[in-house]
Amino acid sequence: MDQWLIEIKPQDFNGKVLQCPKLAVVAFLKKGVASGDILLSVFRRVSEEPKTKASIILFKADVESCREIASKYRISKIPTTLFFLRGQVAAHFIGVLSAQKIIGIIEKLI
Repeated sequence: MDQWLIEIKPQDFNGKVLQCPKLAVVAFLKKGVASGDILLSVFRRVSEEPKTKASIILFKADVESCREIASKYRISKIPTTLFFLRGQVAAHFIGVLSAQKIIGIIEKLI
């Protein structure tokens, strides 16, 4: 696992995501879905952006191992990305966006 991305486990979701002191950006993915791999490559570019680097923490959650969490947040399409601010969903998108669009969402939220 890379330092720029944290793989979230169901038992860690509340403590790491909902109580995150920064903007928590969570990609809900499924193994074998190519668009998820594309999204992670975009996330890497976002993680290197000086404007957002210090303000966010990037997470990935496998929908198979995090079924209850995916159900709670009504994740029905893969990939889905949720932005959590102070424990609440502040924004979301489905599919893959460009790094610039994701950075734009982040800048509005921080």
